[in-house]
Amino acid sequence: MKWGIEAMKSKTSFINMGILLNDLKRFAWIGAGYLLVLLLSVPLKIFMLYSRDEEPRIINASDYLRVFQFDPNTSFLQVLMLIVVPVLTGLLLFRYLQDSRAADMAHTLPVKRETLYNTHVVTGIVFLFLPLILTALVSWALVAGLGLEDVNGADILTWLSNSLLISLLFFVCCVAVGMITGMTTLQGVLSIIVLLLPSGLSMLLLHNLNQYIYGFAYEYYLPQVEKLSPLIRLTEISRNPYGTGEIVLYLISSIVLYFVGRSLYSRRHIETAGSAITFGALRPFFKYSVTFCSMLLTGSYFNQVQDSMAWTYFGYLLGSLLAYFLIEILLHKSLQVFRWQQLKGYGIYALAMAVLLGLFHFDCMGYEKKLPLLSEVKSVYMDNSFYPLTNVPANVPAANALVTEEWYQYTPVKAIFTDKNSIARIYSLHEQIIANRLDKKASSLPKSTRNTERICLAYELENGKNIYRQYVITTPAYADSLKPIYESREYKELHNEILRVNPAEVDFIEINGTVDRPNKNLRIVDPELIAQAVAALQSDIYDETYEEMVNINGKIPWAQVHIQVKNRSFSQDWKKSHVNFEQWLKDTGKHDQVRVLPGADIACAFIDRAPDINEADSGRPQSKTSQPAINIEALEKNPGVLKITDPEKLEWCLRHYYGNSEQAAYQVVFVRNDGGTFTGFLSANLASSLF
Repeated sequence: MKWGIEAMKSKTSFINMGILLNDLKRFAWIGAGYLLVLLLSVPLKIFMLYSRDEEPRIINASDYLRVFQFDPNTSFLQVLMLIVVPVLTGLLLFRYLQDSRAADMAHTLPVKRETLYNTHVVTGIVFLFLPLILTALVSWALVAGLGLEDVNGADILTWLSNSLLISLLFFVCCVAVGMITGMTTLQGVLSIIVLLLPSGLSMLLLHNLNQYIYGFAYEYYLPQVEKLSPLIRLTEISRNPYGTGEIVLYLISSIVLYFVGRSLYSRRHIETAGSAITFGALRPFFKYSVTFCSMLLTGSYFNQVQDSMAWTYFGYLLGSLLAYFLIEILLHKSLQVFRWQQLKGYGIYALAMAVLLGLFHFDCMGYEKKLPLLSEVKSVYMDNSFYPLTNVPANVPAANALVTEEWYQYTPVKAIFTDKNSIARIYSLHEQIIANRLDKKASSLPKSTRNTERICLAYELENGKNIYRQYVITTPAYADSLKPIYESREYKELHNEILRVNPAEVDFIEINGTVDRPNKNLRIVDPELIAQAVAALQSDIYDETYEEMVNINGKIPWAQVHIQVKNRSFSQDWKKSHVNFEQWLKDTGKHDQVRVLPGADIACAFIDRAPDINEADSGRPQSKTSQPAINIEALEKNPGVLKITDPEKLEWCLRHYYGNSEQAAYQVVFVRNDGGTFTGFLSANLASSLF
């Protein structure tokens, strides 16, 4: 053959032109098909957007640049091709290795294995890079021809560089994986798994550690590991573009994988074609790695579904057994794997896992009891989530920036306490949480979410180190410790945006009623009135008690206060404990415009015993979440139902009813003047004064 003659002429060259040309002829359809899909998903999409009968400025701002931002929601086909095509190219170019006859024929040529490997790799790079470069050129020409000034060459160049980087990494990863397996299907599956492995395995480990280690900061570490996988990271580029460090890391990883693949290729035996794993030394590692990952996966599944450690252990056993013996069948290509040697191997693995789980269960490392010295604490973060602490604002996308020059990206406030008294109170709370765990040996998470609270702690020590912990506690049990923390000025300023707002920057305030207050709305635009309203609300929040803040029974607020501050807005409840704000509304004559009132809005109310959860009596109202249409006439005729028309008692009911039906003794049904109704609940102690 002609390419065989060419091969003989260049035994020591980096690539062999004869083999390269042969690859180009055989697999040209890969590049052609890839180019076609890219042209359909990038330049054609740009032209389709341009041809819409809409305001060009709106389209420019919202859509054009998203074509180049790898957003799975708007460019799914493009993202899918960036994943599939590099892997498919690696499978096809090295498929001959998975067939013993084809491999034997290829390696009888007078060409060094390194040259064969390099030639196929170069062919793959050509098939992947050339369509991307051509697509970028066509897109640039189209953008220039249409006069789309909002899309510049830098945007297209960034898209091209990211696409080239991802394609190279995925391709060489698939090639390297192909050197350790003799099955094409397994090569494809393992390639995707390897690309997912950094994040996938880390998430499985974190989820399982969270079941055993009390206080483990699962939610802090989870966002850190999600970005480890280049496959997952690809879907996030639209929100968080690659940094320089990531680009360098991916380049180095590609180079390392290239040399690893070449080294394995030169050592691989031809006769291993068709074997699951081509290197004997890697077979035990492969077997136990798959067993371990399967064990973690099934254990996590049963724990998530059943919320039981017994089911978690069952998941561990089921997953590890299935994976271990299925891999044995795959490696030996036989069902005769239930022998003493295999059983012994699984027994050793099971024993090792039992010891490891025991170490975590009994906290042999002292993780659960570990606390820094109070004198070493510089600051402490405390909130119900780690998101504000770990959230890094994404770069403002150019497409979004075009929507308005005042585009605002909200960044949550980090609840970091620096006051020594606040730190001491939080430290004392942490000590109590640990002591209760050690005394009661309770599970790390309360079984019921009723009256529970998530506590996330992050200590910054004087030496620069950090300690992270996360708990779910039963709120009433820690009320005495939480009360001074919540009522502190520092806590309130960290958790209430209105305490940090400058009234001079407020554009307007809107007070809106909800289902029980239709047509109760007010907008305040006068700067002087805005300043007074903000001051009144701030005073009320500073005066709030812990009990009013946690609002365990779900007391319904009077209204929602929406505050527009230049390029952002936020909402604040007008709680029934906010007496200063209510008095200000009365003083300004706006009280009746925003608050439901007896007589003016409420005709009467009916008080009945709270229905049982299984009660089906249609004559009585059900709980608020499953309430059918209320028949007022039937309700009024029911014996034991109290009707209230006195304005003072109606006002009392309006101020004291709450929305949580649990442990409620009575249900109150308010009837508006327009015939509408809304319901709430009263405790026995509260309602006793009405009977």
